[in-house]
Amino acid sequence: MIFKAWKSHLNFRQFNARSANLVRLSVMTKLLFCMLVYHFCNAIELLGNAPRHVSLLRLARILGQCACRIAAAVLQITPEQWLDYQLTQHMYYEPRKDRKNFFELLAALNAD
Repeated sequence: MIFKAWKSHLNFRQFNARSANLVRLSVMTKLLFCMLVYHFCNAIELLGNAPRHVSLLRLARILGQCACRIAAAVLQITPEQWLDYQLTQHMYYEPRKDRKNFFELLAALNAD
């Protein structure tokens, strides 16, 4: 049941497969996330009331939705600073000679 929950939530098709090291990093990051969620879930279960039980998948989804806030807290920066960094560093296409991005293709269509 735990494996099925992780399989459903972690989207194993979305690993970064550009190199063996990136696949390894993706797998290790997701496994670390699994371990973190499991420990949170266990701690909440020990504190909670018995008739209601914590869902691993739902807790993982909540933590995933809070990822930017968690990353900012770990880095000791504000969520705004984290978002600004992510946008400035990762929002733009990388220049590639082998293919065009969406806007380059759109410009080429409009030029014709």
